[in-house]
Amino acid sequence: MKQNKYFPVIYGIISALIAFIAVFFIAQRTFHFSLPMAVLSAGIFAAFFYVLSYFRGHASYEIKAIVAKYHLTDQDLAKITGMKASDFPIYHNKLQLIIPKRQWPKVLNALQEYDKQHKDDINNQYERK
Repeated sequence: MKQNKYFPVIYGIISALIAFIAVFFIAQRTFHFSLPMAVLSAGIFAAFFYVLSYFRGHASYEIKAIVAKYHLTDQDLAKITGMKASDFPIYHNKLQLIIPKRQWPKVLNALQEYDKQHKDDINNQYERK
């Protein structure tokens, strides 16, 4: 897959930076926090947004990598996940994740199970030979 494996880290850093700046200025100007308190508050929010964005980016990367690895279609994804095929539009051979982010873990778990099962099937075939 051509997508950079560092995407989740970069996405997390950008999200954390934006959160830090926003919370810092809100804490200082709106709530009149002292400088150390504004920095501490902004740092906590930045850490939270880094973790949240990292895991979202990682889930997106993993889902798209498994789909590309097995050349899955929207029908295949619907069958694997139990969702509708229209939830998985594929344009120019790339999956578009239009489903809500709260459903990504469900899709990722189903695809990881599919990947594990597929690998186990291949290993069993080699053991029989």
